Amino acid sequence: MKKVINLLLAVLTTGCVSAQWTYKTVDNGFDEPYKIAHTAENNGAFLKLEKVDTFVIWYIQGGYYCDDKPDIDVVFVVKGVNKKYNLKGTKNEKNNVVFFPWNLDIDENLNADFKGASSVKIRINESYCTSEVYEFNMSNSKAAYDFMIK
Repeated sequence: MKKVINLLLAVLTTGCVSAQWTYKTVDNGFDEPYKIAHTAENNGAFLKLEKVDTFVIWYIQGGYYCDDKPDIDVVFVVKGVNKKYNLKGTKNEKNNVVFFPWNLDIDENLNADFKGASSVKIRINESYCTSEVYEFNMSNSKAAYDFMIK
């Protein structure tokens, strides 16, 4: 019985660890090394952070997006309270990435909610395609952000 309980705890712990923000430096030997952070996949997409010049940008990658500038609803769950933001995104040419309009350094409230959230819900509102809804575990988001800015 003790072995079964230990095995169950190990499986649950592994699932929790893999469901949080992951961050690393990528060095393929050809290009300059760069940092990246991302969540576990949800509904075919990942929430990601990258550093561009001195700013940390965030975006969602995966899925297929139709609108060039979709409306985005973001709800951070911070200490059990929903913190809502309405943003206007921009998609890439391949239609599989939506960039959020602010880098995380500009809006102090957004930054604090990003780093303090236990989860985030994101809805990409499309005018003529199906709107997509994602939910990501935000465990380790502060550490991922801090890694990106260093």
